[in-house]
Amino acid sequence: MRKLLFIFAFILATSLVQAQDRGDFRLQVGGEFGLNSELFGLNVGAEYLLMDRISAAPNFTIYFPTSGRASNLNVDFRYYLTEGTLQWYGLAGYTNNWSTVDMVGSTNATYSTQGANIGAGGVLKFADRLAFNPEIKYQAQRDGQAVFRLGLVYFMN
Repeated sequence: MRKLLFIFAFILATSLVQAQDRGDFRLQVGGEFGLNSELFGLNVGAEYLLMDRISAAPNFTIYFPTSGRASNLNVDFRYYLTEGTLQWYGLAGYTNNWSTVDMVGSTNATYSTQGANIGAGGVLKFADRLAFNPEIKYQAQRDGQAVFRLGLVYFMN
């Protein structure tokens, strides 16, 4: 139920952001890999530039474990170091991970962990409205883990 609420809030927030006249708005889809958990996931997100070099970038990942379910919600703030075709940035933000373990003959166990994100990435433009988005970040929660993400960005305006 919580995941549905977060997904609904995310969709509502991104639809409201599209109506804004100021700032750039970008949509992103890609793959994400947790280096410690060795889980691969599908990531979708958006980015809105609040100022010339500062943006808010929420994204949601659904992981594909061998058993159970896992997902992740990130709300990151990016500071762009460069402009132009290659836009490099540093990021800091918040993460919330959910995982459900399927238990035979019993109810499923659900876990939730929260923490901070810190990392770096880039927006590497290769067409008028398209770019690659490689990103590496450390999620500081429980034991923590490094996460690598590679996405495709679409520039809305």
